[in-house]
Amino acid sequence: MVKRALIFVAVLSIALADLSIDARHAAAAEDGVAIIVNKANPTADLTLADAKKIFMGDKSTWPNGKRITVLMLAQGQPERAVVLRVIYKMSEADYGKYFLQAAFTGKVSAPPKDVASPAVVKGEVGANPGAVGYVKASEADDSVKIVLKIS
Repeated sequence: MVKRALIFVAVLSIALADLSIDARHAAAAEDGVAIIVNKANPTADLTLADAKKIFMGDKSTWPNGKRITVLMLAQGQPERAVVLRVIYKMSEADYGKYFLQAAFTGKVSAPPKDVASPAVVKGEVGANPGAVGYVKASEADDSVKIVLKIS
């Protein structure tokens, strides 16, 4: 009887953890994700096609000549799941394979830089005129410029 109770508790805690992750992903999708750049970047807005070229490494410089640095939140972040689905149209595994092959063949000089949190994304975008990243739309503030919203 105790063994069954422990198994039930373990299964229940796993289910609750999955619900929590699903709720975070739903919140990111509902709130929307803002693609952000440095305020000094002359780009006012991006189309989804432009964003894809930048994030895939097909475009490496901004119109002002600054080198583009793409920042990606770490795996498991709900905003990353939205970007993978909407911009890359890839799974996490396909994303990893794509950049491994692209780096090996020389298609990209460097894959996107993984960062730990939205606060780090905003900080690095705010400090680097060539950086592009993303945060929940509600987390974007006047330290960065929103160039595209996706959900």
